[in-house]
Amino acid sequence: MKDTDSLLEELKQALEDFDTDLCMKLIRQLSNSVTDMDGLILVITACLEVGQPQEALQRITDLEELGTSAPGFDESLLPVLKHRKVEALYLTGNPQGALSLTLSLNPEDPLEESDREFFIGLCHDHMGDPESADEHFEKATEIDPKGNPPIPHISSDEAHKLIATVLGELPERVREEMEEVPIILEDLPDLSMIQESAGQISPDTLGLYSGSTVANDSQGSFSPQEGMPTAAVIRIYRRNLERMSRNENDLVEQVKITLLHEIGHHLGLDEDDVDRLGLA
Repeated sequence: MKDTDSLLEELKQALEDFDTDLCMKLIRQLSNSVTDMDGLILVITACLEVGQPQEALQRITDLEELGTSAPGFDESLLPVLKHRKVEALYLTGNPQGALSLTLSLNPEDPLEESDREFFIGLCHDHMGDPESADEHFEKATEIDPKGNPPIPHISSDEAHKLIATVLGELPERVREEMEEVPIILEDLPDLSMIQESAGQISPDTLGLYSGSTVANDSQGSFSPQEGMPTAAVIRIYRRNLERMSRNENDLVEQVKITLLHEIGHHLGLDEDDVDRLGLA
């Protein structure tokens, strides 16, 4: 059986390799064995990378409660811990907390300052203040136009027209399956939904499918909470799509890709099926 140090080295390599499955396995193995501050921060980082921000936040809280009595306490690691907490707060649906902590951090160079401005914009956006958000996004671009280029925009009307076009180009059988599925265009995911999911739904998600798939419907799918059929809904998040796109042409393509993938979820398709039916 590998010792803790070996497992931590393996976790570090798995993070560099973006090996999510191995990261999750190693997090479980290290759950009770790692106690020093440096090792705990590595596990916290891995939790954030694999989509477990709630677990990361709990580990951060536990470490903060120990303070200077934490095994292997290293004051130089405190800024790293703060950055991880900022990310965990944001991903679990607490943009106000993430913003407050971000404002207490001082960027070390212009590139970090640009990223900080961009993140402040994200927080303002999810706090319901898109005007302030756009001001900070523009500041981020002014400081580092290469790292944070201008954000392309698509109006709600344009996005609705694009969605209608994509639906009209679907194979007839797929169009028929989609007739009763609402497609809702929203700016951002609802914070309460993110909070209730314990961070499993990311604030940065591009689209979200909820409800039973076509395959489940044919078997009589019911909601375990309600005892009623689960209605299918597709949500497309406009401002998140804008932010992850390089330019207007890329934005149009990303809207199409996101919508088609969510339609694929409704149909219960895997990636090969998506390709075969022309949904990618």
